Amino acid sequence: MPAPTPVPAAVSGHHAHLQARLRDLQLKGFAVAERILDSLQAEPAERAPLPLTVARRQMANMLGVPQFCHRARCRRTQTCDGEPAHCLTACLPALPHDVLARILSAKAMRQRLRRR
Repeated sequence: MPAPTPVPAAVSGHHAHLQARLRDLQLKGFAVAERILDSLQAEPAERAPLPLTVARRQMANMLGVPQFCHRARCRRTQTCDGEPAHCLTACLPALPHDVLARILSAKAMRQRLRRR
């Protein structure tokens, strides 16, 4: 069996440098992975409340108000495209009392939660 050939010192030093660099990169990768996991496990920040116009528009769309709107674009697209306060003011009294009560109670609950 032939004797193993000796490795030159320059190649050995380069190999050790590469191993050290690889170890540093692995540690950095682990640190990044830990930060990502910590951020996923942290409590999610509270969402900012929707602007009033956006909240009204969503309510108008959920209630189907655009189909009765005086604007042709709202009727055609079946979504509120204008100022939703006008449509809601006109259409909320036409809603059944139980639906109106649920909407108003949900609104009151959201306001109480915001005050905390």
